[in-house]
Amino acid sequence: MKILSLSPFSVNQAILLLAVAAGFSFVHADDWPVLRGPERDGISNEEGLAKVTSAEVAWEKKVGLGYGAPVVGGGKVVIAGHDGGEKDTLFCFDEVTGDEKWKFSYPQPLADLYFQGGTTGTATINGDRVYQIAREGELFCLDAEKGKVVWSTHLKKEFKYEKPDWGFTGAPFVHGDHLLINAGESGLVLNRQDGSVVWKSETGKAGYSTPYVFEKNGTQYAIFSNEKYYVCVEAANGNTVWSHKWMTRYGVNAADPIVAGNHILIASGYGKGAELLQWSGSGEPKRVWKSRELKTQMNAALLMGGYLYAIDGDEGKDMTSLKCLKFETGETLWTEESVGHGTVSAAGDQLIVLTEKGELQIAMASPEGYEPHFKKQVLDPKVWTVPVFANGKICCRNASGQFIVLSVK
Repeated sequence: MKILSLSPFSVNQAILLLAVAAGFSFVHADDWPVLRGPERDGISNEEGLAKVTSAEVAWEKKVGLGYGAPVVGGGKVVIAGHDGGEKDTLFCFDEVTGDEKWKFSYPQPLADLYFQGGTTGTATINGDRVYQIAREGELFCLDAEKGKVVWSTHLKKEFKYEKPDWGFTGAPFVHGDHLLINAGESGLVLNRQDGSVVWKSETGKAGYSTPYVFEKNGTQYAIFSNEKYYVCVEAANGNTVWSHKWMTRYGVNAADPIVAGNHILIASGYGKGAELLQWSGSGEPKRVWKSRELKTQMNAALLMGGYLYAIDGDEGKDMTSLKCLKFETGETLWTEESVGHGTVSAAGDQLIVLTEKGELQIAMASPEGYEPHFKKQVLDPKVWTVPVFANGKICCRNASGQFIVLSVK
């Protein structure tokens, strides 16, 4: 690990900065400014979906080819797409009206390796800045009001990082004054204000997950993925704490880890499965259970009330389904094959399921079974992008660029 600079701060300051990074500094309490939401668990704190009777289109846009999720913050909705030719565009819309506030385009190949191609990463909104990673390695910091470049750098050209087979992706993550990027063997951390280097790991192919920050025993840690490992480092300096070997076919370690107390869940698709680890803050993590019953190819599971809810299986494969498992043991409690492939998020105690065919379903999260009380066809196939619920609206996109914002009643 090469340490280029280090800005120490107290534990209390670190906790406060982490709270700010998680979204508490934003105008709206129910914003969704980063991938998997302000708590990084895929769950909104909003209530009310248990009594949904309708979901009507508030506004709709065409944003181009891609799979990156929308983010919502400070009255803005930001989402990216590809024109099918030679460029990506990052769009910023007014959250209420859908009026375009700005757009920012940059050259980028379609890169349709074994799939349709297009954008795969998700932007991050943090106060007056928007951060975006392009698949070829461009990293942009934009002014959130105007969409102008504040600073930019390049993961390949500036840092000599090897591009993963499907490109750099995930989302930038803001932690205090630092910007964490999943690049190289175990991450890259920049000053979020000017892009200067805080610390960097050695070169190598990164995985496809988003950096995950957590605190244990007064120390802040971050988990990154590469093509062979999930790696835990000290967030302040990048020193490796442990590396957990995780060999997934094609090196697609894409789902974010789930951290709950002393437990860390790692999962991936392509037949690999999941493993629950126990780590008290010292030494190597120890296995609690390992199973092929939970294979999250793209999106991480939800942990709700001691149970995991997730899409199990690969796109285009038989038996892909929505599942519920017991977190402590990995025991499968139910399987709902009618959902097939798709994505799932949650709000309160309600699952928000968006099937690959574009049907929106809402159901109580229950270990007893899956019984949607609301269903509506909202998009054309195919859908791999998780629905986002923020400020009373559900944002949904499909691969071809159909993007809708639904007002729920």
